Amino acid sequence: MIRDIDSSARQTIGQQQVQQHQLIYQYLRQGASSQTPPELIQKFQHLLQQGKNDDTQVTKALEKIIFAEESQFHMFLSQCFYTILDSWLHQSESLVYLDQLLNTLDVVSQASSYDRCRKQLIQLIKNYKQTESYQQLKLIIALIHPSEAIAKKLDNSLVTNESADISNSLPTSLIDAYLIRYPYLYQCFLPQDFEAQKLIEAIQQLQSDRQKNFEILLSRHIIYRFRLKQFAQMRMMATGAGKMIMKVANPSLLSAKAFQIALQQYVGKIEQNNTLLERSQRFVAENKYRQTYQVFKQDLHRLLASNIKPRNNTYQFSSLLEQKLVDIFPQANDKPLNQTQILQTCRQLFSFLIPDPRLNEQQDQFAELVANLGTAQTMMVLIKMTLICPESKADLEKKICMIATHYQHQTIRQVPWLIKSLEHLLIAFSIYFGNIDVSIAKSALSNEQ
Repeated sequence: MIRDIDSSARQTIGQQQVQQHQLIYQYLRQGASSQTPPELIQKFQHLLQQGKNDDTQVTKALEKIIFAEESQFHMFLSQCFYTILDSWLHQSESLVYLDQLLNTLDVVSQASSYDRCRKQLIQLIKNYKQTESYQQLKLIIALIHPSEAIAKKLDNSLVTNESADISNSLPTSLIDAYLIRYPYLYQCFLPQDFEAQKLIEAIQQLQSDRQKNFEILLSRHIIYRFRLKQFAQMRMMATGAGKMIMKVANPSLLSAKAFQIALQQYVGKIEQNNTLLERSQRFVAENKYRQTYQVFKQDLHRLLASNIKPRNNTYQFSSLLEQKLVDIFPQANDKPLNQTQILQTCRQLFSFLIPDPRLNEQQDQFAELVANLGTAQTMMVLIKMTLICPESKADLEKKICMIATHYQHQTIRQVPWLIKSLEHLLIAFSIYFGNIDVSIAKSALSNEQ
């Protein structure tokens, strides 16, 4: 009986909290529809600074929210911003105020007060700025309305020289300034637990548009390389005919040499006169001949470890991979192979190769993998898994997003391998899951060394 009363009380409190939150959200929606962005920002900042405003219902609701559970406040504050964002999306002129809107948190967190309510609110906002929810909010604002510096000043000249001594000349930009380049990460940034349907749809549209834009740039560059090769074969370069071709810049942040390696890896012949895609397709076709799950794991090991040469002879990648596959679902070894097993195996391998960096003992494990195999070989292993099991691509994107956000406050100088990895995936996903004319890419690469 007592348990029933406690449960009923908690349910009532929960309903009251929802009502309090919705009251504030509705207040913000009305403000977004009837006030200019500067006016709404000023009122929102005043509400957060003072903990009250002229609307007594809003003031009472906010006071109760302030003294509820802190985790609930973090969700509430994020939803406040997403509510405003959602309302501003159809007003493009309002989006230029997003940085100013976000800056309200900096202003409030620097304030001080002896008033109990205001003091609590200021501390809550300070704590919120240390959360993943705040980092997600910043990323979403950057996606919706990137600053000019982020959108136009991503220099590709210093990112990917393989020489260790080049690190001193690498850019000092933070990683988070570059994440807008990678549409395959956008899905992971979506505010899934919030009411912001228009915002989610807008980000998904941006993801599609920006991916298509990169594919167009990549296609143009590949065609440019193809035409240069045609002129060279016709021995017309000496006559200056090559100058008639309009140069199309490398659209990636990879150096010319690293970009050539990436194209060769994802489009050229790499083993047994097959491309990576052809080899993966053949592997999938052979699944019908694999009578047991154990045989599949053994063949998968050979596929993934093939042609992988660690930089460090003491790093036994093949052996580590083989043992991991042995440990995956050993109870199913003698059972017939099915698609669920394939997907779950790829997921477990992604978790093995790209462990959660938030766990102290695994913090730099992926960085060590890249250091030992090199960016190109590491990405080839990961891409092979998405080609034999396209359903696992979303899992790879989540894992890479986890790595990117973990290092987002470090500079390119500190983690140059991360930008290289992100660029490799951008190119590979465009080639394998986009609309690139691979036949032209193959022609541009043949005999080009």
